[in-house]
Amino acid sequence: MADDWLFPPDPERYAGLLFIGDPHVAASAPGYRLDDYAQAILGKLAVSLEIAREHNLLPLILGDLFHLPRNNPNSLLVALIELFRPSHPFVLVGNHDKHEARLTRDVSLAVVEAARVIRLIDRAGPVCSLQVAGSRVLLGASPDWTPLPKQVDRAGHDVVIWLAHHDLGFPGYDAARVALKEIPGVDMVVNGHLHTPKPPRKLGDTTWFNPGGIARLTLSSHTRDLTPSVSIWRPPGRELVPVPLPHRPFTEIFPELTGDHEQDAGQEPESLFIRGLENLLIRKTTEGVGLKAFLEANLTHGDPVDTYIWDLYKEVMHEDQ
Repeated sequence: MADDWLFPPDPERYAGLLFIGDPHVAASAPGYRLDDYAQAILGKLAVSLEIAREHNLLPLILGDLFHLPRNNPNSLLVALIELFRPSHPFVLVGNHDKHEARLTRDVSLAVVEAARVIRLIDRAGPVCSLQVAGSRVLLGASPDWTPLPKQVDRAGHDVVIWLAHHDLGFPGYDAARVALKEIPGVDMVVNGHLHTPKPPRKLGDTTWFNPGGIARLTLSSHTRDLTPSVSIWRPPGRELVPVPLPHRPFTEIFPELTGDHEQDAGQEPESLFIRGLENLLIRKTTEGVGLKAFLEANLTHGDPVDTYIWDLYKEVMHEDQ
């Protein structure tokens, strides 16, 4: 297995691991946020890393460090570099970190990595071997759009923890693409990507966790009820302990929530239609072919708004020529 390491086995000893969900760092406030979002999210990251330092925890960012993959202001990148330099957190690649579904040299994440202040996890497989509170821990990962393992060779480790950034099939998440099942050799899978926390699911010897993101991005009833938190794991347990981060009340960072923004209790904050469009924007299929198929599958014939969207697509793509 030695040739498969992303990072050579690390002799450094930790008391535990700290999981930081989807920061979505951005210079401008996403969605309907009214506050100084950049300052707020950098503050949450600073507190998270301080928790890691005080308790001797290895910080792990579960993907989507950035909200936009490119063209982030230099001042924002410098702030992140200065913030990360003392701790060198592990950072998993998320879908928002890539441009046109690729991790290229011109994305902001590549700049932060080139500054040598993070340990970037950009491929699937074993990451490193850790000494955590007397236990040998194998850390593995599957970044965005890479496969989860069918099984893992424990190689004598006491605990195997796998990081992921996937549309996992937790109950109540209708856009799931990956079913939860036992992965022989893996004790815990900790997932980013889904911003709403999900109850753990144990299947065989594998327990699946989705602790949720530290950023509140959308104006919705789901976001209103969220408490931005990081999660701590300490051996020999098989559970994550949430630690709330300082945050302002929902009513101070978003406008008044009306019935137009309410969602079904079982749904994610964004509608599946908007999530689908967002994924297409990030992945950008050529010549609009993917967008056409998506619109054909989701637009309702006769609906005036959907008709307008379809006519706009045809105009942009010159479908009538």
